[in-house]
Amino acid sequence: MSAETTETVRRTPFARLATVGIAGIFALTACGESAADENDGAENGDAEASETSDDVITLTGVPAEDSTHLEAGFELFMEVLEEETGREVEFSSVTDYNAVIESLIAGQADMAIGSPFTYVRSGDQGAEVEVLGGRVEEEGEEAGYVSYALVPEGSDIESLEDAEGRSVCYVEQGSTSGYLYPSAGMMEAGLDPMEDVDAQLPGSHDGSVLAMLDGQCDMAFAYDSMVTTLLPERGELEEDDYEIVWESPMIPASPIFMNTETLDEETQETLRGLFEDELINVDNLVEAGYCDSAEECSLPEESYEYTPVDDELYDGIREVCEITEAEACDS
Repeated sequence: MSAETTETVRRTPFARLATVGIAGIFALTACGESAADENDGAENGDAEASETSDDVITLTGVPAEDSTHLEAGFELFMEVLEEETGREVEFSSVTDYNAVIESLIAGQADMAIGSPFTYVRSGDQGAEVEVLGGRVEEEGEEAGYVSYALVPEGSDIESLEDAEGRSVCYVEQGSTSGYLYPSAGMMEAGLDPMEDVDAQLPGSHDGSVLAMLDGQCDMAFAYDSMVTTLLPERGELEEDDYEIVWESPMIPASPIFMNTETLDEETQETLRGLFEDELINVDNLVEAGYCDSAEECSLPEESYEYTPVDDELYDGIREVCEITEAEACDS
């Protein structure tokens, strides 16, 4: 947020969770090299994967936004994938976070982009996934983001504690910044995230914010870029529409990850190289001729780049699951 903003920000210290190590967990935001270890599942499936190496690469996305805006943001990325792999790329729209996981497990999706929680849960539930890159919103920033709790301008809610008995819009229970981290925040505030409020689950981050603006809930959770960039650019949110009453600790970057069970090894190596060589970067895409200018280069969620990251970056998500014992972590 800029210095000029008048939004009220109350940073919750996560004191109770810190007693079991949460402070160290949330510090896991440093970028590492892209994961390149051989995957046993991929080795076992190489023969079958190679037979389908000329097939379409199916890319699916976590529903941070409604499907129309979500798919539009993937067009340049899909163009790069097609050019660099020599294979057609199709976008598969899904209805929720669980659908992404199910499509990866069933071998119906070759790549996914979105929630760190979805990446972690995909692996936990048996999908052979490998993270390729993590989202960076602006040049020079960390590979991570935060969640906000918003209330309408003039609301009497000034903190998470004040939400008791009120209507609260989470995104859905599979969302990292729309449910998992907010749940930790609510627990620190002494509230059960589902039982002590009238919980609403609109299903997307923009849906959560817009539901609050329409009066369907008294407080809404959404990730930072949805509030500061995406909705304002669409003309659907202005700074004087809301106040921020809570901000999460840094959440590990939203990842792009691949299904090593459905992609042949040659394609996997090509995809790793795209991120290791930092091609998925606005400036580098301009230099490579994919865009005439940085302004015309539109990566998913208006990102600056997807930088190489390692699976260990997401250990914080795994430990938040252990601490909160969120039902979604086991589903």
